[in-house]
Amino acid sequence: MFVLTVLRDTLKIVPEDFRKTREQALKDAINEKYANRVLHDVGLCILVHDLVEIDEGFVQHSEGWIWIKVKFRMIVFRPFRDEVLVGRVRSAGAQ
Repeated sequence: MFVLTVLRDTLKIVPEDFRKTREQALKDAINEKYANRVLHDVGLCILVHDLVEIDEGFVQHSEGWIWIKVKFRMIVFRPFRDEVLVGRVRSAGAQ
């Protein structure tokens, strides 16, 4: 049901996040981009678990942010085939 999945991405760190540690700024950027999103053939991304590999960042000309390549593990909700999920509906609306 919940699995750890290894993903890679190139993320940008904006100048407002320079006051944070590099690891915390990357975790915030990953969660902002992936949390509560469904990736095809991966599942529903919940939260970043840890950072596996961080490359050195680079700044492109005429930009003020840093681009960093990162490899990370993410907690993903991925039901198995024929798995039955039991739940209760708390509320429902017309939408």
